[in-house]
Amino acid sequence: MKRKVLIHAPNLSTPGGKQTYYTAVRPHFRDEVSFFFYGAQGKKESKPATLARMIYDYRRFYRKLRRERFDVVLLNPSLNPKSFFRDSIFALLCYWAGARFIVFWRGWNWDFEKKVVSRILPFFRRTFGRADAMISLAREFEDRLREYGYQKPTYLETTVVDNYIHNFDPVSSSATPTRPEEAETVMLFLARVEKVKGVYECIDSFQRIRAQYPDTVLNIAGVGGELEAAKQYVAEKGIANVNFLGWISGEPKARALYDADIYLFPSYHGEGMPNSLLEAMACGLSIVTTDVGGIKDFFQPEKMGLYVRPADTDDLEKQMNRLLSDPVLLQKTGAYNAIYAREHFTPELVSARLERIFENTVSGQAAKVYSNGMETPASEVKTYTRNF
Repeated sequence: MKRKVLIHAPNLSTPGGKQTYYTAVRPHFRDEVSFFFYGAQGKKESKPATLARMIYDYRRFYRKLRRERFDVVLLNPSLNPKSFFRDSIFALLCYWAGARFIVFWRGWNWDFEKKVVSRILPFFRRTFGRADAMISLAREFEDRLREYGYQKPTYLETTVVDNYIHNFDPVSSSATPTRPEEAETVMLFLARVEKVKGVYECIDSFQRIRAQYPDTVLNIAGVGGELEAAKQYVAEKGIANVNFLGWISGEPKARALYDADIYLFPSYHGEGMPNSLLEAMACGLSIVTTDVGGIKDFFQPEKMGLYVRPADTDDLEKQMNRLLSDPVLLQKTGAYNAIYAREHFTPELVSARLERIFENTVSGQAAKVYSNGMETPASEVKTYTRNF
């Protein structure tokens, strides 16, 4: 029997990890799934316009819940100042409308959590804490929810790799190549261009290793608050072979991934499980990343790539050099990643797991799923473990 599900998310045509995730899984749902798009829809707003639009969004959302009677609603907040307080009202509206709802935590700002959220737990419990289930992208997020006193089912999940990336054919693609003919190795930074994502560490480390590897290229893809500053930084330092690709999606994004050899993600932000990292794995790239958020729950150093210390340019240069100086390690980690991603991160697998959570929530049950497919009743187990 199909369930009627409402997913609360930003407009899928705008940039962002949530948008990438739901664009990928949306065609594979068997349940009757519809979306409520909130936010500015990619437009710039003044503060008064933002306030008016938020009130309008809340009213639309509540009316939709009352009129259409969904079996379950899925909210997608991040634990940061903007999302936490905005989406807490949507959680409260679900409760007032009598709707079952699930909270899927997409990111986690540890500074905000320690300074604010941990001090206002009664507010958390009266809003998000009324959810019928919660989903996290990292075990450390799930553990924190338990410390808050949340006793209903919690689930650990992954993000996803869209099939257009799994099935991309660089030979037949019309997308513009991003790998110069003279390049021996291409490194790719594909994320929001922000300091906490490690973009400047990537640039500085790349500048250092170019003396030894002059035919190496660094492609930086994405938009963000530091994009123009990063471009100026590269220009002022006169760093050659750094290309800014801007925001890319679809075939151009797949092309950039397949044209690269090494994916750089030295983030020290409160990550969940970045879509772009999994996409890089699917394209056979070796990974250099930090052990933040959900990454450390599955990442296997030496098999998938290498760990780097957060905000440490010296260590990032060292790990870059390890891969550049060891073609066997570079090839082996890339090949391992391509197989691993296809076995764990396809839209078919991820959407099916998500629908199992919908089913458990509607039926009032929860189960822990093991790799052999066996289940343990909710009375014995509170959490869902990734089927890795």
